[in-house]
Amino acid sequence: MRYLIDGYNLFFKLQEELLPLEEKREAFIQLLDDVVGELKLQALIVFDSHYQNSTHFASKRKLVHIEVSFSPKNLSADQYLLELLEWDSKNTMLVTSDRELSKNGSFLGAKTLSIEGFVNFILKKQTKKMARGKATMQETKANFDRLHKAFQKKLDENDEE
Repeated sequence: MRYLIDGYNLFFKLQEELLPLEEKREAFIQLLDDVVGELKLQALIVFDSHYQNSTHFASKRKLVHIEVSFSPKNLSADQYLLELLEWDSKNTMLVTSDRELSKNGSFLGAKTLSIEGFVNFILKKQTKKMARGKATMQETKANFDRLHKAFQKKLDENDEE
């Protein structure tokens, strides 16, 4: 299963107010790369480009386990994700909590999963892996715990609003 992830949608659900945006985004991407690799997922995370840095083509870079892409000039990340799904939605999970994007992604044939659902999916996979005794890296569990705590805090804040 290929996972197309609405980058800033996931990032802003989990972010903390400690670092400048670009540093937080890079730390977040590195953490996601570790998690995706450990769980053996195929993932592309897409962010909106900054207008001054964008080109007519999407910029992409490959980390160890995930691809990171910034949308092309004059195209939002949402529009770019839908364009990717128009080309190939077979065996693809669109990860977003954006209702409109999710609806349009489903229309194009992709399966959809909310950000909350994706985080829970990762936590369940990690828990199963730990239970089987195959997980040997303690930092990954600590990273999951930190993410889970940040995610729960953000959900609690949203519930209070």
